[in-house]
Amino acid sequence: MSVFRLLANFCDELHSLVSRFWWGSEQGKRKISWVAWKKLCQPKCYGGLGFRDFHKFNLALLRKQVWRLMTNKECLMARILLAKYSPSGNVMTAELGSNPSYTWRGIHEARGVLRGGLRRRLGNGLSTRVWGDPWILNTQTGKVLSPRNGADDSMLVADLWNSGGSRWDCQKVRSLFLPFEQECILNIRISNTRPEDAWYWAYEKDGSYSVKSAYKLISTEDSEWVG
Repeated sequence: MSVFRLLANFCDELHSLVSRFWWGSEQGKRKISWVAWKKLCQPKCYGGLGFRDFHKFNLALLRKQVWRLMTNKECLMARILLAKYSPSGNVMTAELGSNPSYTWRGIHEARGVLRGGLRRRLGNGLSTRVWGDPWILNTQTGKVLSPRNGADDSMLVADLWNSGGSRWDCQKVRSLFLPFEQECILNIRISNTRPEDAWYWAYEKDGSYSVKSAYKLISTEDSEWVG
């Protein structure tokens, strides 16, 4: 389940087995399911029972593999998959490719919700794109919403710093971004040690991806838990 995308029919059968067990159905004697499966999967605080949706849980597990490809590119799995499907090393922009393996198909499909929780932790600002990456704090997506208005699409965050890289170029920031984003950007602290920029998971305090928080995110985005 953590390596391959499970077939929808297989997940549905698992749901059916759990539902029949819950409602006390026996072989040859099926009882009425008084509440829809979708309702049972809702969190208890929303009136459900917190049953696990295997479709979504499978995706949350697969996204852990995507996270590994992004943060541990020297592991054997990452070296093999990235060499074949994403020579640039960017799994989030990699194409599915022709005749992909079943493993890569699952990983490629699973990237979606990971984007919703990914953020860039700025170090030297040399690998974070101003207009494409989620790097702005205290915003819903982390991405710049201000129109580019002819600005270079390949601009890096380091290009927004002064010549010494010790502080933001306020004039440039105010000329490029909307007022609410100007303040968000200027309040971001610039690192003195200049480590490389890195990815972190916004839904965990330590910044590491977790299946639990990803599953919660998938479930929340898929439904507003209306019964």
